[in-house]
Amino acid sequence: MNRCAPLDFARGWFDKLTMTLVVIALTPAIAHAADMSSVATLVKPAPGGTPWKTAQIAALHRAIEKLLAAPTLRGAQIGFVAVDTVRGTTLDSQNADQEFMPASNFKLLVGSAALSLLGTGFAYVTTVAADAPPQNGTIAGNVYLRGGGDALLTAKDLDDAAAAVAAQGIRSVSGAVITDASHYDTQRYGFGWSWDDLPFYYAPVVSSLELEDGIVHMYFSPGSAAGTLANLRVTPQSSAFIIDNRLTTGPPKSKDTSELVRAWDAPRTIEVTGSYPLDAKESGDVRPAVPDPESYAGDVFAKALAAHGVSVTGATQSGQMPANAATLFTKHSEAMPQLLADFWYPSDNLMGELFLKELGFRLKGAPGTVANGIALENQYLRSAGVDPASVTISDGSGLSQYDRITPHDLLQILQADWNGPNRDTVLDALPVAGVRGSLKSSYKGTAAEKKIFAKTGSISHVRTISGYVKTKTHGPVTFSLMINQWMGENQPHGATDLATVRGAILAAIASQ
Repeated sequence: MNRCAPLDFARGWFDKLTMTLVVIALTPAIAHAADMSSVATLVKPAPGGTPWKTAQIAALHRAIEKLLAAPTLRGAQIGFVAVDTVRGTTLDSQNADQEFMPASNFKLLVGSAALSLLGTGFAYVTTVAADAPPQNGTIAGNVYLRGGGDALLTAKDLDDAAAAVAAQGIRSVSGAVITDASHYDTQRYGFGWSWDDLPFYYAPVVSSLELEDGIVHMYFSPGSAAGTLANLRVTPQSSAFIIDNRLTTGPPKSKDTSELVRAWDAPRTIEVTGSYPLDAKESGDVRPAVPDPESYAGDVFAKALAAHGVSVTGATQSGQMPANAATLFTKHSEAMPQLLADFWYPSDNLMGELFLKELGFRLKGAPGTVANGIALENQYLRSAGVDPASVTISDGSGLSQYDRITPHDLLQILQADWNGPNRDTVLDALPVAGVRGSLKSSYKGTAAEKKIFAKTGSISHVRTISGYVKTKTHGPVTFSLMINQWMGENQPHGATDLATVRGAILAAIASQ
């Protein structure tokens, strides 16, 4: 597919150069089964080490200044700050109070705020309930599927829910399956998102009732001959959207020009265009965003009920679950520590938006809204020593073109994480150079390997990375490197050149 952005990229072209910055398979099993087993084999940053001497700080500054003068950064807006995490000594600071577009570094804000304010025991809850308890195998009334904000609810979870309903002896429902997404408001997209991102998995429709991270799993394979329609394998099956397959089979060794389209005048339609080579194997999971996640989840649940022998009289529709509904099944998501890893490792945009709305719910109750979430984030910023006036918050993911924050603000958030009660949870949830997440293939064979615990971020002309460096002798260093107006992404070796510069800066700190 010629336009399929890596997980850490909010938008952009998917190519081999990009993969030098972010290498992570585009499959939910890898993207969201955060490899917590790697935690046990890592030595995390910890207090200690010898204080930095003035001469050492000066030498580090000269080295960093020289690296930031690399040709690939010509004309870019660059902000950098690094401090001794434990002692607070500033090691380097360049434009640290300038405002930058953060891209996915913004996820450090909503993730840290959610961890602090929702707590480590927090989990999303999905509920199946009925108007009344079953009588003689029949529910007189409706069955409700109420979303609680779990982005990672799966078709298997809904099948388990249907099986649990059937296991209670229920064989018929006189009413309908009612989907309830009232836990959050109906704002479907973040302010400042680009319209041309909307067909893709990294710009999903936001709802409190999600399924499969807001996407449907789609795989391409060639047809029987050049010129015929290519084959699409789609799972789970759903009638909540229409797939218009216009993907043709191209000649052997031809270019893959497959593309996803979401026409404004056909919002329920996922259109697939272009051509797919005759000699190509089946594609990876393309993962288009579904137009209506609430209807998608309801349709898949209704099909699961039928498969388990439960007949439903009415058509699936949206509504609101009564407060006195009889609970039939509940599904709790993973608790916050694992949620945070599932969020930060692959840089999941949908999870960022749901965390923000959950903060809004925590502040003022249902429906959780972006505005209320931002208000609570501003309270968190003050507690972390950040002036909210220096931050512009438009979403939870960093996908918005309107988001702004300074390197110093990000550093303050990281320092608050370090000095707070959840330090280990944060370190366990961050990508690590050469080990996991969006840094899994980064800086291998350098002094930075296994020493960088950090969140990356990328949108067009923006590259950011902020986190912690485990140094050789001085203990941990907290840092933020933000690059805006970067034109190197359009150059043949731009991504490689930038990765080299960033790696050299981080290795220079780690080796001290």
